[in-house]
Amino acid sequence: MIDKLKVINFLQDFGCAKLNQLQILYNDENNNFKNVLNGNIVSKKGDIFVHNTKKINDKMLIALDILCKYKNRLVKFYQGYEPVFITFLTKDNLMYHIIVADEENQKGIVKIINSYPISLPKADRLILSFPNGEQLENIECEIPFLYSTYPRLEVLNE
Repeated sequence: MIDKLKVINFLQDFGCAKLNQLQILYNDENNNFKNVLNGNIVSKKGDIFVHNTKKINDKMLIALDILCKYKNRLVKFYQGYEPVFITFLTKDNLMYHIIVADEENQKGIVKIINSYPISLPKADRLILSFPNGEQLENIECEIPFLYSTYPRLEVLNE
């Protein structure tokens, strides 16, 4: 049984998460996490759990999808400050930043990435997710990065 308070604290930090993301991150594929809905702290909209002090953030949901792909390599993870949605450390002692852009801010995100390390906290790798592949050729970053498009999280570079 998963500690209800841990899940509530997770949702308070990250704001929202899909049921399947909670199942992956807490390693419990049969749990429906309904126990966190008691007490008006967390509500559920469709398959998305939302802390009552937050709103559903589509970019955070994309970042959590990416984090779930790295579940088996995670040591720890925490919420970053925009444009970094999540920072995580792997078993290989590599620090990753997950950055998600949308149509409105993708050019600004590219500027920030290209000015690394001045504008972002230090990381060993970046995982970038954009709505399409248009910005890939505009990125000139000193550190290795993975460029993906959402919603299917298709990787466009190796």
